[in-house]
Amino acid sequence: MDIDNDVETDVAAFRSLGAPVLLVCHNGAMQWWQQGVERPRQIGPAVGPGEIDEFFEIHREEFSPSAIYRAKTWGRFDREHQLTFVDLGLMQVVEEESGRELGRLIERNVDHLKSALRWRNPDNRRGVWLLQSIFWLVAAKILRDKGVESFEGLDLQDVPSVFELVAKHYGTTVSHPIANERQQKGLQECARDIARFSNLSSVSTESLAYVYENTLISKKTRRELGTHSTPPYLVDYVVGKLADWIGEIPASKRHVFEPACGHAGFLVSAMRLLRELRFEEGVRESERRRHQYLQRRLHGCEIDPFAVEIARLSLTLADVPNSNGWDLLPGDVYEGDLLERSAARAMILLANPPFEDFGRDEKSHYADLSVELKSNNKSAEMLFRTLPYLPNGAVFGIVVPQGFLHSEGAADLREILARRFEIREMCLFADKVFREGDPESAILLGRKRQKRSAKPICLSYRVVREPDVTKFKSAYQVSFGRVVSQNRFGADTGWDFRVPELEEVWSWCNGYPRFGDVAKIGKGLDFVGKDRLDQHICTFSTHKQAGDFQPGFVTFKRGVQLQQLPDRVWLNLDPSVVASPRMGTTVGKGQILWNYARVKRSPWRLKGLLDAEGHAVTSRFLVARPCDAAIPLELLWAFANSPVANAFAHTRSMKRDNLTGTMRQIPIPVGWKQGAGSIVLAVREYFSATSPDAEQLMSSNSPQQLCRLLLQVDAEVLKLYDLPPRLERQLLDYFRGWERQGVPFFFDRYYPDDYDPCFSLHEYLSDSFQRSNVQGVRDRYKPVHDESILAALRFAAAPYEEI
Repeated sequence: MDIDNDVETDVAAFRSLGAPVLLVCHNGAMQWWQQGVERPRQIGPAVGPGEIDEFFEIHREEFSPSAIYRAKTWGRFDREHQLTFVDLGLMQVVEEESGRELGRLIERNVDHLKSALRWRNPDNRRGVWLLQSIFWLVAAKILRDKGVESFEGLDLQDVPSVFELVAKHYGTTVSHPIANERQQKGLQECARDIARFSNLSSVSTESLAYVYENTLISKKTRRELGTHSTPPYLVDYVVGKLADWIGEIPASKRHVFEPACGHAGFLVSAMRLLRELRFEEGVRESERRRHQYLQRRLHGCEIDPFAVEIARLSLTLADVPNSNGWDLLPGDVYEGDLLERSAARAMILLANPPFEDFGRDEKSHYADLSVELKSNNKSAEMLFRTLPYLPNGAVFGIVVPQGFLHSEGAADLREILARRFEIREMCLFADKVFREGDPESAILLGRKRQKRSAKPICLSYRVVREPDVTKFKSAYQVSFGRVVSQNRFGADTGWDFRVPELEEVWSWCNGYPRFGDVAKIGKGLDFVGKDRLDQHICTFSTHKQAGDFQPGFVTFKRGVQLQQLPDRVWLNLDPSVVASPRMGTTVGKGQILWNYARVKRSPWRLKGLLDAEGHAVTSRFLVARPCDAAIPLELLWAFANSPVANAFAHTRSMKRDNLTGTMRQIPIPVGWKQGAGSIVLAVREYFSATSPDAEQLMSSNSPQQLCRLLLQVDAEVLKLYDLPPRLERQLLDYFRGWERQGVPFFFDRYYPDDYDPCFSLHEYLSDSFQRSNVQGVRDRYKPVHDESILAALRFAAAPYEEI
């Protein structure tokens, strides 16, 4: 590229090409520029005319297309393939920009054609015709702009010829013929608009993936088919992690099967890998023979006709200029024995199956076809009918809903995986991996064992939480990772494939009582849906009304602090308006109220509020009531807000909601009864210091003092857990960098960054927290709290009994 003006500006103008490197002739010399997401930058000094040959000789290997491709795809997790001048975030930005423009072009012309044909609400048959017709016109323009020989000079407005040529290139027939003159005229108008569109030679398979996910899939279709397109970075991660195992498979047996293939993301990535393996293995063959080799080894099936169109073009673009003829079968993968037959000949299984459960109508449909479903879940059903049928030595990379790792319905399949397969990696993801929807997912990578071995198998267990999804996209960094033995997944655990963070901490607490042993825990009430109630009936009001209205809480507001309660309203507890009372209609009994929805996407996900009066609450609250009236609410409040409770809830679920089953399993100390008195004192001191009239009683309160008071509560609680200092430090460091929620001060770590020794929090605070000040506060409020504290101390002195 020869440039005379501002070099940086002109280089940036070429970003849409997606090329990571630009060589620029400027002022009689050649400059080497790296294209970036934000701005380009020049690498090294300019190269004079006499140095150019030497420059290219030095960088010959780095500039090869295969090296740059490896850097853009696998360089994120394999340093061997990294190139310093390749910006790994560039391609994603360029592909999304390209996909967004392409999507607008398709949507605009589908809408125009629908209007021209006066198809206001087209049925499924007409919808397929509309999309295929427009998409084939766009495909023809892409192939023409990419310089595919048979499309050179093509007149897009000669629509019948375009369709015939695309069909020939795809190796199929025209399934959407033009039926009348009105269709012909409408398509010609669309072809004219598409022909005028900017050059599409830079459109990639990843751009098509963006189109598929954001343009062609309606919410209704996504819900019905369970569609959640696999992001390109996730596809490359799976294939890249399996590349060495795939390379060990004999070239003639490298058959790839992608059921429910969508836009064929895995097939495209596998194609690139197979092509590269042939090159690395020194196979020299013609373009035609290589195409035939790939064509015979890539197999997919898909029920969605829109996805089949994207898949065809994606595979075509990945193998330009060769014609298509790829083995893509349209149809329902759950009918017949397609899955079993295809898996039996595949040595490489790559899949991102639907996550949803089968609906009632679907079950009836398959029953009518004499199809016996082995699972209620579509992912598990697909894996039941593929994994066991794979040949020995076959590898797999699958995306599954996280429920697959522990659900009772998939236990038999997990047993098969644990016994008959070598699992290389499990990687769990938060709910922001897919562009649409928020399913929590996991990746499983492994291969079927050739024979049983006494040698223990170790696997990599990794977790990516939502704040770290961006880091994973750019560099495959995870939030948490460890190596574990596959033998840990056994019958004694129900073949549960989960490995909790802070596992050593939870192992230490293994024999401890649980929160559910000392408190009854459940959700609040649900009202009858508005569509089933008379308009004049209200479920709650800001003031008391006639009828069975009781004071209570409707929403758990984000800003409420730990020592506060939500805004009080009046709830209608008439049985006719309450669909599910659960624990939400009981009033007059003291309780702890947890937030049902997590407070924030951080380890501090719980707020436990002390409700001494006992209000009615909706299902936005979890309720915990002491099993024994003698158990002080302050004690439960301290346990409910402790770092142990927050860490346990966080490590046991990535979900948005805090589930009752999880809360019941929170461990509490064996000696909780004996330590009740000191904990109640610490809680009372914190509440008093943060009460509305605290300024009048103790004007010297500062955020630092309030923080120390709450830390004293944490310290008293942790003292009872009796964790070894190393494990307690591990637990508390889990919260490093995360702002604590529901407190009137800033707190984001227990220990300074430069503090390395492992002492218990109780010991750590003892030097800086003046006991005389605590005693002064205690004496000041003695008349207010004397009776409750004495009751707690009497209760603590009683013998411990299991409740």
